[in-house]
Amino acid sequence: MTTLLLSGWTQPADALAHMADDAVLFDYSEYANPAAAIEGLRKIKPAHVVAWSMGGQLALRAMSAGALAPKHLTLIAAPQRFVGEHGMGEETFRLFRDSYAADPARTKTRFHGLIAKGDARVREVMDMLGHHPEVENVSRWLPWLDDLGRHEFLDAALASRPPILIIHGMNDQIVPHTQGEQLSRFLPNATLSSWANVGHAPHAHDAARLKAEIFAHRTKHGVA
Repeated sequence: MTTLLLSGWTQPADALAHMADDAVLFDYSEYANPAAAIEGLRKIKPAHVVAWSMGGQLALRAMSAGALAPKHLTLIAAPQRFVGEHGMGEETFRLFRDSYAADPARTKTRFHGLIAKGDARVREVMDMLGHHPEVENVSRWLPWLDDLGRHEFLDAALASRPPILIIHGMNDQIVPHTQGEQLSRFLPNATLSSWANVGHAPHAHDAARLKAEIFAHRTKHGVA
């Protein structure tokens, strides 16, 4: 069985590679926009999808469009609505966006700090994190950030309705834990696993625990 991995904004496409032995990586930043990326995803027929942050939102959009129909979906710190109620404030988002556009080198380092902030294993998480090789290519990543700021997932009528495991850190400083709660209410067949003392990167905080939870959830639903 193949497992499609979708990473977070400006993160390496292989950031989740340690989560699966049969990984298929998809670098959505190679596409101009989500619509083009979703068409690219139509060519992949994964049994499972594991998606982090922006990658999780893209997975849901692709499933709504019928481009993905996995047997199981794991969402890690994925936003229901990144900016607005239960999410990042509009002014904070604008400041972050402007900071990245003006100085991507400095912003990428600060972004890693935000990913790890609030995590009980902050140093270990920082050591695990990497950067996409094109992280400072503003023209490549800014359109994706702008789209993230606009998009809100409201479609519970997914074309594919697999069992869904939502993993969300309770100390997440980028996508607040309330986003995971919101998403679990919108999604059919969803189970929310809330991790105490964990920030925006549960897969870097404790990969073994995450893999065990995914396996247990898949087994429970007969798709292991």
